[in-house]
Amino acid sequence: MSSAAAARPPVAPSLADVADDLTLLARLHDAEPEAAVLELLRRRPVAECLALLLSSPAAEDGLQMIDAFLAEMPEPVDAGSRDELAADFAAIYLTCARRASPTESYWLTEDHLERQEPMFAVRRWYAHHGLMARDWRKRADDHLVLEIEFVAALLRDGRDVALHDAARFMDRHLLAWAPGFFEAVATRAGTGFYAGLALLSAAHLDAVRDLLQALTGEARVAP
Repeated sequence: MSSAAAARPPVAPSLADVADDLTLLARLHDAEPEAAVLELLRRRPVAECLALLLSSPAAEDGLQMIDAFLAEMPEPVDAGSRDELAADFAAIYLTCARRASPTESYWLTEDHLERQEPMFAVRRWYAHHGLMARDWRKRADDHLVLEIEFVAALLRDGRDVALHDAARFMDRHLLAWAPGFFEAVATRAGTGFYAGLALLSAAHLDAVRDLLQALTGEARVAP
């Protein structure tokens, strides 16, 4: 390989690739990973699974924390390690034991209530694009996973109007609360896996918003 070829910059990821990144992150926030997923991530670091290259210190710290946690797990992954992750997942995403909830209403209402007006506002965004939550009683429309999946769907749509809406939705909803959630998880999680995932997710969403600004000219608006 010539030196000129070696110096060639990486190909910019497609919108579909960036949407796949978001889908992967949503999946990791959706449920505690199965043993097969943990083994896969141990063989192929998370950084290699992402199309969008991240260079921020927070992203690098997050990736290192995830990789370090996986490297320290027994091989093959044992029940004890999975139980540790399952307990941390429950404390973060199910029981609010870490004093943080993965829903917008919790962060944007004075009394940290669930299923409030922020949820209905998010529902209207989904409906405008022909989408809806599977069962809002089990998982509120303004849950982190669903909001990330919504942005991914808009990126896959790819039309100019969808990309502008993705930028606006991130400003008015996802980025109006998720950074606070990620910060809380990064400092309170019981495992390096979820602390690292929080740091990585915050950095990745910022990078996606920067990409949308570059593509659409839609400048960030503070919530």
